[in-house]
Amino acid sequence: MKAGKFFRAFVSSPAIIIYVTIALSLSIWFFGPLLAIGDARPFDSRLARGFSVAAFCLSALVFIALILWRNARKDKRMEEEIVAQEATGDDVVTAELGDLRTKLRQAITQLRKANRGGGHLYELPWYIMIGPPGAGKTTAIVNSGLQFPLSEEIGKSAIGGVGGTRNCDWWFTNEAVLLDTAGRYTTQESDREADKSAWLGFLTMLKKYRPRQPINGAIVSISLSDLALQDASTQRSHALAVRTRLQELRERLGVRFPIYVLFTKADLVAGFAEFFEPLGREDRQQVWGFTLPIEGNDGEPAILARFDEEFSALLGQLNAQSLKRIKEESDPERRALVAGFPMQMASIRAIAKDFLTEVFQGSRFEDMHFVRGVYLTSGTQEGTPIDRLMMGMARTFGIGRQAIGSGQGTGRSYFLTNLFDKVMFPEAGLVSADDKVERRYRWARAGAIAAALAVSIGCGAFWANSFIGNRQLLATATADIDRYRALSSAIPGNPIGDSDLLNALPALNTLRDLPANPAVTDAVVPARLGFGLYQGEHVGNQVAQTYRSALNQHFLPRLLLRLEEQMQGNINNSEFLYEALKVYLMLGLQGPMSSDLIKDWMEIDWSLTYPGEANVQVRADFAFHLDELLSQPMLAIELNGPLVEQVQVLLSELPLAERIYSGIVNSPAATALPEWRLTDIGGPAVSRVLVRPSGKPLSEGIEGIFTRKGFHEVFLNEALSVAERVQRESWVLGPRGEAEQSEAALLTMSRDVLDLYYTDYAERYESILGDVDIIPLGSLRQAVDVTNVLSGPTSPVVNILTAISEETRLAEPPQSAEIEVPDGATAVAGQLVRQRARGTNAVLLRALSQAAGSGADGQPAPPGSYVEERFAWLSSLVARVDGQPSELDGIIAILGDVYRELNKIELAGGGGAGDNSALFRFREATARLDGPLQRWSNQISSGSSDITADGARAQINARWQAQVLPFCTQALSDRYPINRRAKADVAMQDFARLFAPQGMIDQFFAENLSEFVDTRTRPWSWKQANGGADLGISQKVLEEMQKAAEIRDTFFASGAAPAISFQITPEALDTNALAVVLEIDGQQVGFNHRSGQPTPQAISWPGAVGIAKVAIAPSEPGRENNIVRDGPWGWFRLLDSAEVRKTNASDRSRVIFNIGGRIAIFRLQTGSVLNPFTLPALSTFNCPKSL
Repeated sequence: MKAGKFFRAFVSSPAIIIYVTIALSLSIWFFGPLLAIGDARPFDSRLARGFSVAAFCLSALVFIALILWRNARKDKRMEEEIVAQEATGDDVVTAELGDLRTKLRQAITQLRKANRGGGHLYELPWYIMIGPPGAGKTTAIVNSGLQFPLSEEIGKSAIGGVGGTRNCDWWFTNEAVLLDTAGRYTTQESDREADKSAWLGFLTMLKKYRPRQPINGAIVSISLSDLALQDASTQRSHALAVRTRLQELRERLGVRFPIYVLFTKADLVAGFAEFFEPLGREDRQQVWGFTLPIEGNDGEPAILARFDEEFSALLGQLNAQSLKRIKEESDPERRALVAGFPMQMASIRAIAKDFLTEVFQGSRFEDMHFVRGVYLTSGTQEGTPIDRLMMGMARTFGIGRQAIGSGQGTGRSYFLTNLFDKVMFPEAGLVSADDKVERRYRWARAGAIAAALAVSIGCGAFWANSFIGNRQLLATATADIDRYRALSSAIPGNPIGDSDLLNALPALNTLRDLPANPAVTDAVVPARLGFGLYQGEHVGNQVAQTYRSALNQHFLPRLLLRLEEQMQGNINNSEFLYEALKVYLMLGLQGPMSSDLIKDWMEIDWSLTYPGEANVQVRADFAFHLDELLSQPMLAIELNGPLVEQVQVLLSELPLAERIYSGIVNSPAATALPEWRLTDIGGPAVSRVLVRPSGKPLSEGIEGIFTRKGFHEVFLNEALSVAERVQRESWVLGPRGEAEQSEAALLTMSRDVLDLYYTDYAERYESILGDVDIIPLGSLRQAVDVTNVLSGPTSPVVNILTAISEETRLAEPPQSAEIEVPDGATAVAGQLVRQRARGTNAVLLRALSQAAGSGADGQPAPPGSYVEERFAWLSSLVARVDGQPSELDGIIAILGDVYRELNKIELAGGGGAGDNSALFRFREATARLDGPLQRWSNQISSGSSDITADGARAQINARWQAQVLPFCTQALSDRYPINRRAKADVAMQDFARLFAPQGMIDQFFAENLSEFVDTRTRPWSWKQANGGADLGISQKVLEEMQKAAEIRDTFFASGAAPAISFQITPEALDTNALAVVLEIDGQQVGFNHRSGQPTPQAISWPGAVGIAKVAIAPSEPGRENNIVRDGPWGWFRLLDSAEVRKTNASDRSRVIFNIGGRIAIFRLQTGSVLNPFTLPALSTFNCPKSL
């Protein structure tokens, strides 16, 4: 144990800090003089090293003091909290815990005095003793032979108690703390709830304040005398109580701890005192029992499997010693007890094993326990010994028990001291730690050690790192300067004849990236290069001077050459020339500098000259070098005078107003104004109803300068500063710029600027009105939705037209305008003159009045009147005079009627033409209006008409496919006479169901198509619906409907069943034949050469027989003598086998039969021009798949 304490102290945090401090101090003292940084040797003198060592030692002391202070505070807080009273809901439990804390407070106070404030309470291992009441737990501790350093202060009898432990006693030994718990905590028989709450509260307290290892082991004490005297039920009850307490220890404390089983009061076994009486002190301190091996000890299986073997070994030792003891004993009575002692011990084997089995038998529902061993002990020899053998004989033979004399206390303990000192306490480390807590401690400890090492090593390594870094800095700077010189020599020299900056970029980048270059390096000295050794300042000054020289020598001339090339290549682009010349003169130091303008110009040029992702870094490098060039005084370079003169002459010949106007509308103040967007004005549903035919998005709007706010708050201010602008930039045109500052020139120029603005302003809104259409209507649902939105309270059309009307009333300033421009040029002039007390502005005021024109009273109109007059039609359209609805309101109301008509059609299923009166009224209301309303009206009207027609067609088609098509296809598909080659016939019932009057096709046509079809024309034709749009059903469908009508009229002239009446008259018979007979559904027509003149015979079809036959006589073998066709359509099939020839009369035809080469001719007369036997519709009709 002492070695363990020494090791813990050796690896503690203060010790590690001391080791590190000693190592660093020795390193500085002995190796410090060898450290040189350049010519400096900071540790060469003893004084410098002494100060460094002192600094290290002082830092170490501070760290150690902080650690000790923190640990002491933590221990004190733990001790204070562990004895602090916590209220519970049970007064009994609260009192119990209060007693526990009172005793612990006394023990801690004395322990701290004895150890002078050390953290002894937490560092010693803790063992908890459990067992039933009277098991001898306290007696075993008191008589264990252990040293109790606090026994004099607290009193041994006060801690142990004569009548047993009331709740828990803390026994503080030199090696461990023993927690002696009350027996009732184990059995919990007196007051179960109170005992259980106190017990669990006690475990919670242990876990809270010793989280890593609440206990180092558990000692289970059980009295052999109790086991011997108790019945089986009581024994099992105590065993189960011990088992439960052990499981609660395992679960509540979260650690796996060793368990030591003590069978106490072995002295009450008959013969114990007599057998062991000769033992000396050292012999009595030895261990009597067995300890299981650590490896392979899985708990319950090991203790139960090895118990018999180990107990037998103990009995063997007793038997071996018993002969010697018998010889030594002269008293017969004592000799008998000595002789019987091994058998007495053997008699308790079974009850001991039963107890262990009940406690440690494995279960899949409980954790496995770590049982270390089983031991027999005796704390004091008091009480009456138990003769197990006599008890058994008395029960067997019914004889009385022989009394054994009471044991007299000898004050000696047996087999306890070494059990604690040599077995339990050395195994304090066998307990596992709580994984979560242990992991947290390991990380905290590792972090503290790492931090201490890092700080210590970092301080020692700082100078070395700084020295190496500065030496590398100098080496890198020298190498880069050499490389720059090589790259610089490769750049084409004076005179510079190219504008390609890429030629100079590598050399410039090399200088820029040099170490300590102020252009890229902060003024703050890098920490890794500091500590008095930094060489960057010396290097940086030289690098900065060289870099500035290179920019003026290689970069600036190429920028000027590039501008010359741009001006020569855009000699006809006046706006480009003006800005390029301005930048050129700025870089040539011949005009006021504007760094932002130069940067913007160059960045645009570089993005075009060196485009793409591959040149992103190149452009970034150019921008950096330009920033550095402009941030320092530049070298004055001679410019291309003839080119400057040429450009100035060209610019002076171009209208100045256009240049000034472009500058105004592109000024930062103008571009900062928010755009006027249809999406902002039209409302949330604008994208659902409007579209731009140009393909532009609705979100693309009009520049903010072309709004009423832009005009009054920005443009007028900018226009009033035209003179200042011309004067400010007169240097760009040289002497010619001064000529443009005359009053007449400024007046003309200002008026022209305003005219340009007014024209563009009006065109912007006219253009957007011409580029907005109603979204194409693709369905009736969409048409209803669009008209609903357009006629609603937030109609995008109303919002947009109203907003444009407001924006084009330029003569009226907006409510938020900062400048109020009253009516009349005089008032305008007075207001502006008050704002600017300059004579040149009077010229601009006159220009404003002249550009606006004259009002109705002859006075100059206010600024913006031109635009307002151009959109007077719109103002009139949206104006609400005296609260009355505007003309636009009336149109939107009619559009609401259109919506309601379309909605009614949709609710009706979409079929039918519907009422189109609202559409006509809507179109009429907008027919004479200016602006886009007429176009929008036509789009809504035509789209709605098409949609309603399409809806009707869709409904009709759905009904056709649901009501008629399935049966029509099934009844006619591949059947005669619709398919002349088909073998199967159309059933007469099906034929009638389809084609009869009020049949499926006839009824469908009457209910769905008749109102759209003109049946007076041949062929039938479609009528027009909804004022111009037909249903969109193909003419082919109409042809099939007409065929169905012809079949109806031909076959069903007399009713709902097909019926045809016709006449058959024989006309001629082959001379090689004697007679011929034609039979139609049981009706015969005969003829022979002797019959005389043939007479017509009336025939009705269909008949009951369903067969058609023509036979010729005489019948000749090997020759066809008849033709037969059966089925309801047999007569039609028989006609198909004959040759039917038309005659001059449309109701008559000639039928020629060729029967085996013999001819028979009949005349067929139908009595109607609708001849069913030659009706094309019958064989060409098809059921349309869709309409």
